[in-house]
Amino acid sequence: MTTTHTEPVSYGSDRLARLIATIGEGALERERTGERPFAAVNLIRQERLGALRVPTAEGGGGATLRELFSTVISLATADVNVAHILRGHFSHVEERLRLDENARRRVIDLALSGAIVGNASTELGSTPAGGFTWKTKLTPDGDGFRLNGTKFFTTGTLYADYAEVIASDPAGATVIALVPTDRAGVTVVDDWDGMGQRATGTGTATFDDVTVARDEILQFAPPDADTAPPALYLSGAFFQLYVTALEAGVLHALRGDAVAHVHQRSRSFAWAPSPTAPDDPLLQREIGEIAAAGFAAEATVLAAADALAIAFDADVRGTDPDLELAHEASLQAAAAKVVVDALAQKAASQIFDVGGASVVRQAHLLDRHWRNIRTLASHNPTSYKAQALGEYYARGTRLPGSGYF
Repeated sequence: MTTTHTEPVSYGSDRLARLIATIGEGALERERTGERPFAAVNLIRQERLGALRVPTAEGGGGATLRELFSTVISLATADVNVAHILRGHFSHVEERLRLDENARRRVIDLALSGAIVGNASTELGSTPAGGFTWKTKLTPDGDGFRLNGTKFFTTGTLYADYAEVIASDPAGATVIALVPTDRAGVTVVDDWDGMGQRATGTGTATFDDVTVARDEILQFAPPDADTAPPALYLSGAFFQLYVTALEAGVLHALRGDAVAHVHQRSRSFAWAPSPTAPDDPLLQREIGEIAAAGFAAEATVLAAADALAIAFDADVRGTDPDLELAHEASLQAAAAKVVVDALAQKAASQIFDVGGASVVRQAHLLDRHWRNIRTLASHNPTSYKAQALGEYYARGTRLPGSGYF
């Protein structure tokens, strides 16, 4: 792994603003033509956006967790597919930064090199989602291992330099293998056929007798019999809150498209209270509600990010032995999803009320916002989050300790 790199972008910098703007410029055309955002991801590599959370003292962007989520929201406003592609990468970096010095050094070198990590965790089949039984296996091979298995929902891996693969080791324990995506036996297929998030590469990855060295096996903390360790509450809260941040970004994009559409309208209805669409108080109300939903969603996500930051810091210092802060972060991430899912789905329908029949024309592609939001909200159904929250407040039952909370 090379450590030769340029200086990473930093939060609030002109470089970061230009990067996000450049990615946003081609987003609508990519959606229209089905072009995959390989060029956008290459720009992210060049600007070392993946090192945004690496401390400045160690050569990184030095962003706080709140600033990271704010950046994710801005990037999702520009192109929610590209923002989603980085979910596995930022999660991988976050986890490794909290581990021992060796794990920290490795992930810092990786991030500073510009390399991107993709996600290869979920398997299709009868095993319940969020379980810890894997058909993907590591078997001994000399001083190392061979990796065999098939993963689905591998968001970002199509574009990534490495895949973070969850598998069972020869003893049956759950481990993570960090495997280069160009290694022999690794095949990533762009077969995601979802109605939304179409360009995220959320499809199939197969690992056919892939060689894995011992030092490519990374630390993983499965739950014990009684309670989830902080690592699972924190990794789950981060992974889930990231999706909610993507929805907040789409809400801002909805506001922008709603405003643009009313200014594009050359006529209004004969019975409208104003002859021009931008002056129509009814259309202004729709835009105002969409804008307010975006504001509330971002504020909610960032508040949950603050709770996550406090829990992360306590985990590093070892001052949260009873998991209170880790569990609180999980609670807030779950609550954020319940609220933002509702706001986002309503707003994605409201945009069609800022125009007549012309607003549904494919030239505008405004349906992409609803499709993306509905797809993001389906990652972990809101009903399960709301029920778990209700059981906690009614009965004091902790949230499940898994990557889904």
